[in-house]
Amino acid sequence: MRTFDSRAYTFQGTGWYILFKDCTNKPRFEVTTKFEPREDSTPDQVRTRTTTFNITVGNQYAIVNGLDVTTGRTDGQITDAKVITIQEEDKNIKLYFTSKDTAFTFNWTPKKHALDVSYNGSFYNGKICGLMGNADGDTRNDFQKPDGSITKDVKEFSESWKVNDKKRF
Repeated sequence: MRTFDSRAYTFQGTGWYILFKDCTNKPRFEVTTKFEPREDSTPDQVRTRTTTFNITVGNQYAIVNGLDVTTGRTDGQITDAKVITIQEEDKNIKLYFTSKDTAFTFNWTPKKHALDVSYNGSFYNGKICGLMGNADGDTRNDFQKPDGSITKDVKEFSESWKVNDKKRF
């Protein structure tokens, strides 16, 4: 795992976690991801990989599971306007969305279970939270928990972002 501030760390949790979300007073988006054990895991050493991720922007969502992409609205309404743009090419998926002045890009390679996330813009610098840190340019405070406290313990940090009651749309 690598934070937006380029701090690398080893993460082997299983289940749903908040990858990153808008942590302003009026949140506009949230990205969650599901980690499952890899085939080469043993009871003594669990090794995980990303299998599914959800992007929710406003009242629209995209769920990506392998090459299957489901989109919709959390309120059940139908609209032609798409907040999340999706492109499939060569068994890879690219997703984009923009919030404020910031564009977020997701490159998903399902065969390798590799999810690369980047952003371009400045509004959310220091206003993001989750497993990918806070994007403020300082790697020393990337392990900030939802309560605002900072830890040096990777397991404590990552478990604080676990989503125990993940809902599906």
